[in-house]
Amino acid sequence: ARAIRAAAAGQSVLDREVQDRLLATVRTKAPAPQQPLPADITPREREVLTLIGQGLPNRAIAEKLFISEATVKTHINNLFAKADLRDRADAVRRAIAAGLA
Repeated sequence: ARAIRAAAAGQSVLDREVQDRLLATVRTKAPAPQQPLPADITPREREVLTLIGQGLPNRAIAEKLFISEATVKTHINNLFAKADLRDRADAVRRAIAAGLA
C-alpha cells in the first residue's frame, strides 16, 4: 500500500535490502570526483538530500528536521527540479557525488 501511495505521489519506494545493496555498491566503487550541487539549492534542500543519501524515508526526514511530511515532499520536489533528478535512487547517487552521503 505504501508503494502505491508513493507511486501516486510521483515517488518510488525501494525495498530496504535493495537500497542497502545499492548504497554498498556505490560506496565500494572508486570515488568519483565530487560534483557540486546547483547554486540555487537552499540549505534545507541540502539537508533533505543528505538524509535521502542516508537512506531515510520521508517520514523519518520529517521527524529528524521537525517539519511535516508534506514539507519534506515540497523540498524533494524542488530539489529534484533544481538538480535534474529523476527518482530517489538518482538523488542518492547525487548526494554521494556531492559528498553528502
